[in-house]
Amino acid sequence: MNKIGFVINLEKDPFLEYTKKLKDFVLSLGCEVIILEKFADILKYCRGVSSLDEICKMSDFVTVLGGDGTILDVAGRACIYGVPILGINLGTLGYLADVEKSDAFNALEKVLNNNYSIEKRMMLEIFKDGKAFDDYKGLALNEVCLRNNIFSRMIKFEIEINDEFIDSYRADGVIVSTATGSTAYNLSAGGPILKPDTELISITHLCPHTLYARPYVVSGNDIIKLKIKNIEENVMLFLDGHDVVSAESGSEITIKRSKFFTHIIKTTGLGFYDILRRKMVEIGK
Repeated sequence: MNKIGFVINLEKDPFLEYTKKLKDFVLSLGCEVIILEKFADILKYCRGVSSLDEICKMSDFVTVLGGDGTILDVAGRACIYGVPILGINLGTLGYLADVEKSDAFNALEKVLNNNYSIEKRMMLEIFKDGKAFDDYKGLALNEVCLRNNIFSRMIKFEIEINDEFIDSYRADGVIVSTATGSTAYNLSAGGPILKPDTELISITHLCPHTLYARPYVVSGNDIIKLKIKNIEENVMLFLDGHDVVSAESGSEITIKRSKFFTHIIKTTGLGFYDILRRKMVEIGK
């Protein structure tokens, strides 16, 4: 584990001061740091590469300096190469980032001394009208969200599970979430909290225009289909917060378990409920 990829969120560390300290620390332990070329001249003594793909391909593990959003950006690539992610939280609230800023040096030393565990997190893959997306853009660690791109406009859609019709809905949208993503957008929308090592999927409607629409929790092996019934062409599909493609009337979005997993490095020993309780306290402040 002596080749360490660094992925940096400049909004969280704009002058790379904290990143430089971590870089110097791991170099002093005889490790190699792999970063994007644009940072190599600033940080010095690192191997600069041209893309995130190269970082993931060449590294024994990837250290993500940012928050959950940065980890989600990396997950879609890291999963393809099977490289684990160590998240260092430089943001305000992070469920995926295992380590707070003050504990980062200790955490890196633990990983280099093989004193860590790895959690496998299920991912989702989407298909539009039966077609996969190029370049693995159809992968999501947290959630798939279907909603109108115009504020306060409801959309019409049907849900099928394993080709069984569930119902038709008018709502602001719908979130299909993994257990990992259950504490993200799904939680804000009133969906269920799922323990991240459970391979389950939740389906949560966004402001449904009906009294009986409630979240569903289904097996990770189930196949979910969303059939768009809108006449307008403003419906968008978002994966982990990023817009992927428009969904026209008549489009069919298929969501199922991916063959890929995100591997999260754990060094703190804190359980999911410990982390959840602490983060809920932070939100309440």
